[in-house]
Amino acid sequence: MNEIVAIVEGHTEQAFVRDQLAGHLGRYGISIWAVLPGKTGNRGGVRKWESTRNDIIRTLKQRRYCTTMFDFYGMPKDWPGREDAAQLPWGQRGPHVEGEILKDIARTVGESFNPAQFVPYVQVHEFEALLFSNTFELARLAAPDENRVNSIQGKLDAVLEKEGNPEAIDDGYESCPSRRIEGLVRGYRKRLHGPIVAGRIGLMKLREGCQHFGAWVGKLEQLEIVGATTAP
Repeated sequence: MNEIVAIVEGHTEQAFVRDQLAGHLGRYGISIWAVLPGKTGNRGGVRKWESTRNDIIRTLKQRRYCTTMFDFYGMPKDWPGREDAAQLPWGQRGPHVEGEILKDIARTVGESFNPAQFVPYVQVHEFEALLFSNTFELARLAAPDENRVNSIQGKLDAVLEKEGNPEAIDDGYESCPSRRIEGLVRGYRKRLHGPIVAGRIGLMKLREGCQHFGAWVGKLEQLEIVGATTAP
């Protein structure tokens, strides 16, 4: 079985990998678990690139596959491609930084680097953007009353319609996905409710609504095939 270590931004992402991705990828003969940045693994957040690079290289030296799950929004400017990507349309930012990260790791590791081992993933905005793939489940979290659910869902739908895509919901401090949800869904707590709503929505629906996220999951699924010929 191929083993993937996912270095993730925080506890919400860690729970998502454990509760959603692990079971799905297990059907492909792939084991995945998530760790927080740093040697102790007890702090979240996006650290300076040198620290994160060390985490990635340490994982690769253990002869395991490695992936990442970090937000572009809170990423320090020393990350590869971060400053250039800020000038690009939102849909190009994540892929651009992922490509630059891959180049940086390849240069640092040198000839022994196997690109099949490393699948970087950068979310353009925060995890909560994915939850707009199903606004009904977001609204249902707030109130069991059908009329209230419909009212909240209508407001969430208005946000989605304005931005055009869940992954496009912006990175403003007051208008980021989590604060938009908190403003409409009373009692929403990111670390607790984010993974719950994601589980109710289901991985298939998340992938349908969020193409960049879906492409990442597809790459992880393919590691079973890659591993048959090129895994370390």
